[in-house]
Amino acid sequence: MNQTQRLGGMPRQWLARFRGELFLSLCRTFVARGIAALGTLMLGIVLGRLYGAAGVGVFALAQSVILGAGIIARFGLNGTLMRYVSQDAASPNIPVYLRWSLYRAGGLSLAVALLIGLCRMPLARFFDSPDLAPVLVGIAVAVPAFTLSFVLAGFLKGIGMPARASLQENGAISLLAAGCILAMVLATGSRSLVLAGWGFCLAAWLVGLQGALQSGWWLRRHPEVMNGKPDGELPTRGEYFATAHSFIVLNLSQFLQQVLGVLIAGALLTHGDLGLFKSAERVAMVISFILLVINAVFPPRFARLFHQGKHPQLKQLAQRSSLAATVLALPPAAVCFVFPEWVLGWFGDEFRQAADLLRIIAVGQLINVMTGAVGFLLTMTGREKLMRNITLICSTLGTASFFVLIPVFGATGAALSLMLVLVLQNVVAAFFVWKKMGIVMLPMRA
Repeated sequence: MNQTQRLGGMPRQWLARFRGELFLSLCRTFVARGIAALGTLMLGIVLGRLYGAAGVGVFALAQSVILGAGIIARFGLNGTLMRYVSQDAASPNIPVYLRWSLYRAGGLSLAVALLIGLCRMPLARFFDSPDLAPVLVGIAVAVPAFTLSFVLAGFLKGIGMPARASLQENGAISLLAAGCILAMVLATGSRSLVLAGWGFCLAAWLVGLQGALQSGWWLRRHPEVMNGKPDGELPTRGEYFATAHSFIVLNLSQFLQQVLGVLIAGALLTHGDLGLFKSAERVAMVISFILLVINAVFPPRFARLFHQGKHPQLKQLAQRSSLAATVLALPPAAVCFVFPEWVLGWFGDEFRQAADLLRIIAVGQLINVMTGAVGFLLTMTGREKLMRNITLICSTLGTASFFVLIPVFGATGAALSLMLVLVLQNVVAAFFVWKKMGIVMLPMRA
């Protein structure tokens, strides 16, 4: 063995440091994502206890509107920012990337917020839900903060702060929203559903402000980045936003799962059945929170290793990410499958009847986790167009399943459709990762 003591082409000393840094990053992000997953669950419990299944159904429609607005308004720039920044976190180009992203996403978010405010009455009539319109006022005000929070999360992931980035996204906002809603109910003595909209709005702005302060603090601590002159590797605005276009399409699966599926279900189900379906989905998301940890920590490393031409190390990292995710997801999946009535009882007694829905969605989430960060593996290695095409085809099939299965099976059909959405795209993407990159994305050691 030579002087550098290479292990699989990687210096042993470097590998030890890499593993140590990676382990600490995973631990910190695991805790942060655990808090975020708890937030999603806590918001569901608070809403269920205060408003019942019908109220949860109405708020699910309102929340799907802001999730959809955020996906549209951030324009795929959270992923683009993470990719470009992670390639060189000491580059003087970083402030340019951040400025481009914030300006574009900020402008779009204001336009989308105005559109939601103007269309709140037609939306309420379409879903036959008079209570929805006043809730959407607070949701519309929250859109700019909600959007920019996700963009800043992409920046924080790119500079190697995935744990703090995890506290910029929906789970952390949901946790804070649960507290804000409870405080407003106690302060006013009212259980109006409008308070839920304004509670979510306040939470979104507080989290967005925290992200802005955190990002500004990092830039001030790195004057070589903040004050340096952009170098020759700076892409044109057109090239930068062309990458964002690919990430927009990649967000279709998230849009389908979190937004369009709920809206279709809201149009075809009663508010009560929609509340049962949404509660089962919230619980099952606890299974996938570990995948959110993987997606926060590993994609910048995928981009860096690919950029450096270290394919063996990239393969090893990808397969171990899948193994770690599966091992950690099995216990909550088992609880959801074996004791669904007990878990759903936290929301209220009427939610126990969603046990079969939870079992179905739990299976989909577990398979989703087992394939690891397969989508990011493609997008972070220059194959975003392939992933875009996979997303378009699978999203179309998933959307069609909601229209076909819900009229026949009701809420169970919604759960089956969501399971299809969760499984289909990742399984197809895993096939192309094996075919194009020679990496088998299954829970195994490299």
